Amino acid sequence: MKSMQMNSNTDPIGRLVAKLANSLASTSAAAITTYELAMHVYSLLNDVQDLDPKKAFQDVLQSLLAMHLLTPMNHVVPKAYFIFGRSSAVPADVVCSLDPFSYVSHLSAMEYYGLTDRFPQILYMTRPSAPEWRRQATARTAKDLGHLTSTYENSGLPRMTQPKISKIGRTSIQFCERTQWGAFRLVSGSRLRVATIGRVFLDMLREPIFCGGIQHVIDIYRREAKKYLKLIVDEVDRHGKPIDKIRIGYLLSEVCKLNPPEMTSWQQFAKRGGSRKLDPECEYAPRYSERWMLSINVPSLTLPEDEDG
Repeated sequence: MKSMQMNSNTDPIGRLVAKLANSLASTSAAAITTYELAMHVYSLLNDVQDLDPKKAFQDVLQSLLAMHLLTPMNHVVPKAYFIFGRSSAVPADVVCSLDPFSYVSHLSAMEYYGLTDRFPQILYMTRPSAPEWRRQATARTAKDLGHLTSTYENSGLPRMTQPKISKIGRTSIQFCERTQWGAFRLVSGSRLRVATIGRVFLDMLREPIFCGGIQHVIDIYRREAKKYLKLIVDEVDRHGKPIDKIRIGYLLSEVCKLNPPEMTSWQQFAKRGGSRKLDPECEYAPRYSERWMLSINVPSLTLPEDEDG
């Protein structure tokens, strides 16, 4: 390291390497993509004259690899690198570092908040659909590079692309794609992003299969819905689709015996239809809630014969 600092006084590549080394040491990321590295190098080239951007990037990258400040992740994600000292980071930190538009969701977010006692071997993440991901990548590149964006894109340096991540160590990665970016919170001191509590409860009824199954979801609603009622209602009221409001309205009112005033307006969506069943993954059941016009296709939720629901 000492020789690098001495050479950096006269060697332009050495100066770039020294600046990148300091940047890597201070970042909260567990890993980094070639785009993010190249973007930082290109931003620093204003301080160095007469260097070819592609060659400068390759020289800097090779120096960082030789110094073991970066370790290739070829077995996990091509064109990405672990940052020195962080190869043992938890998979969620790694995925959030490499994919800036993904966040921890479903059963993995439930575990993060202590809502479940299950420890999934699968890491559940949510990210935008491919077209929306590309749109956000274009906007992020413009933000990263500002007035340098067009010259960067013409330089042949790596562009931001969606990383293909299926497994990190023994942890498999399951992505759920949305047309719109969901609600999440940033975890201080890291790149980790986790779905908000309200969004977690919304996703439980949207995709119970990714949340431990419908019975596990019902058990958590029974135990925790009252505690988080305002957050659940706010999220569903703002972002829930009609079928979400029907399912969650039924669960809150009929199972949890909670009746927030906002739920009154949700009943306008109660009508018979092809998708009106509590568990989206299972077949219809003959029992239904008259109030919510919903097939109650969960065996444990039997309705008394003399009630309408």
